[in-house]
Amino acid sequence: MPPRSLAAFLKAARAALNTPAARRPSPLTIVVGNESADLDSLCSAVLAAYFRSHTPQHNAADTLHIPLSNLRREDLKLRPELAAALSSTSSSKQTSDAPGISLDSLITLSDLPEDLTAADTRWLLVDHNALTGELARRFSSSVIGCIDHHVDEGSVPLPDASKGFGPRVIEKAGSCASLVINEFSASTAMAADTADMTALKYIWSRLAAEEPDVETDRTLARLTLAPILIDTSNLKSPSKTVDIDRQSTSLAEAVLGVTAGGNAPLFPYDKDPEYERTVFFEELSRLKDDISKLSYNDILRKDYKQWHEEPSTATSGQTPLALGMSTVVQGFDYLLNEIGDNETLFEELRAFAKHRDLDIAAIMTVQTDKKAGFGRQLLIWAFNERATRAMRIFVGTNTERLQLAPWGDGKLDKGIATEPNEWRACWTQGSLEYSRKQLAPYLREAMRSS
Repeated sequence: MPPRSLAAFLKAARAALNTPAARRPSPLTIVVGNESADLDSLCSAVLAAYFRSHTPQHNAADTLHIPLSNLRREDLKLRPELAAALSSTSSSKQTSDAPGISLDSLITLSDLPEDLTAADTRWLLVDHNALTGELARRFSSSVIGCIDHHVDEGSVPLPDASKGFGPRVIEKAGSCASLVINEFSASTAMAADTADMTALKYIWSRLAAEEPDVETDRTLARLTLAPILIDTSNLKSPSKTVDIDRQSTSLAEAVLGVTAGGNAPLFPYDKDPEYERTVFFEELSRLKDDISKLSYNDILRKDYKQWHEEPSTATSGQTPLALGMSTVVQGFDYLLNEIGDNETLFEELRAFAKHRDLDIAAIMTVQTDKKAGFGRQLLIWAFNERATRAMRIFVGTNTERLQLAPWGDGKLDKGIATEPNEWRACWTQGSLEYSRKQLAPYLREAMRSS
C-alpha cells in the first residue's frame, strides 16, 4: 500500500515518475486536472490520486497514482490560495515551518519526463473529460477515465474492467472535488462485513481508524473544502451548489471534528480549533482575488484554457482555429486603473496570443463589487479573417442569450494595435449564469460553423 502520509505519498509519486526509463514502473497511472489549473483542478488531482491509491476495490494492484498539476512549476507562485489549501492549519497563521504540504512538493508539467510515451502511461482526468494541448498530442490515446462536471465531449472510453477503463463520472456539481470525494472516499462497500457500519461507512474514516494521521487528514480535508467553498460561494450559490457538494463538505468537516446534529464522530481526532468555514472561505477568496502585484501576462495565464476547432467546411490543408480564454477575478475598470492602460493591455494580450499561436483571444472577468454586486465582462479579439468570421457568428447567435451590451462606451473595441482583418469587442454580460464553462462551447461551435 502507498504511504499513508500525504507528504511521503507525493515524494513516492515523484520518485516513480523520475525513475530512469529502464526501471520505471509501467504503465504509470497519472491523474491530471484541466489546463486552467485552477484550485478545483489542482486539489482534485491530489485527492483523486491519493484516495484511488489507497482504495483496494478501485485498485486491486495497489498501484501508486501520480497527481500531476497541469501547469509549469513557475506558475505555482500565481496561486497563493493553493498554498492555503495545502496547509493542515489556519492559512492566516502559516509560516515557513507550518504543518501541511509545500507547493514545491507538487508534481508539475516541468517534472514530466520528455521520454514518457502514451504506451508508458494511463491517464485519469479530473475536472475535464478531454485532454488538451501538448498532453493531448502525446497521451490522448491512454486516457482510461474521468471525474468531471463539464459538458461530456465524448472522448473518454466507457468503463471496462477487462481493459482497465474507468471510472467515467460526468455529473453536475459545484466542484469536481465533491465528485472525487464521493467516488473514491465515500463507500459502504468496505463495511459490508462489520457490525459497526457507522464507524466504517467511509473509506477515509477506515484509513483514519487503521492508521491515524491527523496532519495528513487535516490537509486532505482542507484540499477538499477549499475548491468546494470557492466554487459554490461558501455553499450559498443556488445555481451551483448541489447535494453532493454539501455531503462532501460534511465529510471533510467531520475530519476536522465538525459534526452536525449530535452525530457520532467518524474520525478519531479532536476538533480543529483553527477551522471555521466562513473564515476559511474568506481567506481563500482574498488570496485568490488579489492580483495587485501581477503583470498582465501573469493575470492572463493564471486561469487559462485553450481549444482547437476545425471548421466543418475546412478545405484541404486548412489548420484548426485556436482559441485561448483567460478568466480574471477583477473587472476591466480595475485592470485598466491598477495593472496597465489600454495600450499596455493590447500589447500584452497580443504578445500572449502570439506566443500561443492563437487565432482568438478571450478574457472573461468575474468581479464582485460591494456596491454594484456580482458582474461579468467579456472581451474577444480575433486576429485574422477566419477568426473574425467565426466570432461574428458567435455574436450574432449569442448576443441575446448572453445579454451582451457594449462595455465602457466601446473604448476597448478599437485601439492602436488593431490591424486590417482583425476584430475586437468588449461587453458587459447580463446573463451572469454563463461562466467560462458554459460560454466556451458556444465560442467553439461558432469556430466550427465558420
